[in-house]
Amino acid sequence: MMIPRFLLGAAIAAALSIPLVAQQAPTGFHSIVCVKVNPGKWDAIAEWIAGTEHKLNQELVDSGTYASTLVLRTELPQGTASECDYVFVSFFNGLPPAPMSPEELSKALHKADIPMTAEALYTKHGELGTLVSTNITQYQTLVGGPKKDDYLVFNSMSAPDVGACVAYQQKVWKPVAEEMVNAGNLSGWAINAQAFPRGAKDKTAVSSVDIYPSWDAFINSYGSIGGAWKKVHPDMDINSTMGQFEKLCSIQHTVLYKLVDVTVAAK
Repeated sequence: MMIPRFLLGAAIAAALSIPLVAQQAPTGFHSIVCVKVNPGKWDAIAEWIAGTEHKLNQELVDSGTYASTLVLRTELPQGTASECDYVFVSFFNGLPPAPMSPEELSKALHKADIPMTAEALYTKHGELGTLVSTNITQYQTLVGGPKKDDYLVFNSMSAPDVGACVAYQQKVWKPVAEEMVNAGNLSGWAINAQAFPRGAKDKTAVSSVDIYPSWDAFINSYGSIGGAWKKVHPDMDINSTMGQFEKLCSIQHTVLYKLVDVTVAAK
């Protein structure tokens, strides 16, 4: 869904001055847009994502507006228990750009050879789905990367001290993820910090992402994690380490997605 991406106001830029972000180079920022499919529109939205949405995303990536995009379909849980039916992720080249105006979006549609105005696009999006939420997030560490048809586990966490949570994830889980990627059991892994909105009443500020190359890799993940752990942390007990994690980064909710579309710059 393109509409929510352009509803993110200029206040985002000010929010990105928070200390955690200011200490790092302005890379890894991305918008996350959560959408529920409107009744009777499942087939239509799937066709739209594979067609018009992909064409427009390709133009925006090739023009440098985005670095890349992902479209995720929720696999578990589904139905009313699922907050989002689809999640649209747009990665930025550096800091998030200013929202596109309708005129700029119309030009992008024309360049993508899509015979629609921005207003018509907004109307179409409203027919297909309902916006649930948007946020700006920054990955703090990234290992590997996604490809179409991968399965992605998104872990929402509570973290009293975001910096301590991120540092512990980088120290303990990054080597495990690197080993799993090298072994072919994982496509990628990331630890993220939400940049905006950011407050006591907002959603979890820290999340981790595990990207699996297949359903079988996801189902067998506990075994592959255990093997990688023993290899990279032979002197570290996994159970006691998990106890420390609960103090720093307590997982509150987990969702399984399938990557139904990935857009990168044309070579």
